[in-house]
Amino acid sequence: MTTVRRAALRLEMGCASSGHSSSANAVAVAPHKDEKKEKPQAPSQKSSEEVARIFACAEKRQLASGGTSGAELLHSELPAEFWGISREQLLEFTERMRGLLPGAKGAERQQDGLGLRNMTLEECRKIGVPHYDDHKFADLSVGPNMYQVNEGLVKPETLKADPIRGIPFLSYAVQKNSQQGLRCDLFISHAWAEGLFEFTHAVVQAWPSECQGAYICVFSNPQNMGDFISSMIKTPQDSPFYRVLSCQPKQMLMVANCNVAIHSRLWCVYEAHCARVMQISIAVAGDPASFATDARLMKTASRAIHRAVEARKVERAIQAAADEAASDFDIFAAGVYESRSRKALKKAGKKSQAAMTSMKQALDVRKASCTNQDDGIAIGREIAGGTDQINAMVCDLIVNHQLERTPVGPCKLTWRFQSKSLFCSLAYVFISKSNALGERRRDRRLPNNP
Repeated sequence: MTTVRRAALRLEMGCASSGHSSSANAVAVAPHKDEKKEKPQAPSQKSSEEVARIFACAEKRQLASGGTSGAELLHSELPAEFWGISREQLLEFTERMRGLLPGAKGAERQQDGLGLRNMTLEECRKIGVPHYDDHKFADLSVGPNMYQVNEGLVKPETLKADPIRGIPFLSYAVQKNSQQGLRCDLFISHAWAEGLFEFTHAVVQAWPSECQGAYICVFSNPQNMGDFISSMIKTPQDSPFYRVLSCQPKQMLMVANCNVAIHSRLWCVYEAHCARVMQISIAVAGDPASFATDARLMKTASRAIHRAVEARKVERAIQAAADEAASDFDIFAAGVYESRSRKALKKAGKKSQAAMTSMKQALDVRKASCTNQDDGIAIGREIAGGTDQINAMVCDLIVNHQLERTPVGPCKLTWRFQSKSLFCSLAYVFISKSNALGERRRDRRLPNNP
């Protein structure tokens, strides 16, 4: 959108007369080139009255000019943090999508004339797009990918005017929340090559109870306005991704899928970079091995993740046992055990470090690419020097996620791990004898019973 066009929109909304420009109230303003790029931006200060005024102005503009004018004004002036979709709306959309698949019993296919089928290999070759696996397309646990979902339902649905204000061409999320929008307190990082059903299952399972709205680009961005989207992502820090993250959502959720590693996509790496430097809470969802950036290394990644998790369990268990020993034993016994536990921890730490190194090789974000070469160059400048930190962060997130799913027990689990080595077996015997010796010493100090 040109500068003149943006100025006209601001004048129409009365921003000029009030002495405040819309860019001053934007969700995230790109920092000056001399400022640190990593500095988090302050959350949007848009009040509910201001948001309502933006919607009212867009409705007025639509009535006056028609076409995409209302949607352009709304998505230009409404901060991206209000482009959220709720958990229930995501589930509703997914169920509706099931009704559009071949063989579905839904009456919607006959009534609306909608339908969805997987293109044949010959059709894909003609238009130059990769063919999508027929089994995955029909699989109710994977389903059609987001490209197909966008063409099959998101775009046709958002050509219609929203039921409250009569504005067509809005994003699906804004259309469903056209009263005042829905604030994004959850950011979903994902890849469009994923299957919708797999995506929805992973997201719904991991959706934090305290989060109301989520930014999911396929639903949050206005998909029927391609040129408008291109102008929004012309630079990384002008993109809705950056603007939403700069508002400090409660959590970012990285969603893995069986079709493609999300961090093989450079925009997803950029999102991870922003969340890291802005210190946003991050979680992962889906099969952790699917984060491998090379599909040939998925088995390697799975084994490396398993080794890293087991090594981290051993570290935690040994540390827990050492802490317990320090409180239960006398000074001599505790000192001897502490010395031995340090050696065991060092050995476990080496195994953990070796496993993490293997993980980083399989989940290497440096292999990420971007469809648009200019976007790739711009993102590369933004994350320059930070790929190693992103790699380490993603690996740590995966290991911690797996540990949360299988928490370590106290001493019983410790000795089960330690019984694999002769030293640990001897340590267990030593501790048992130390306990017995301590009890005898205490008995000697007690006065004789009359």
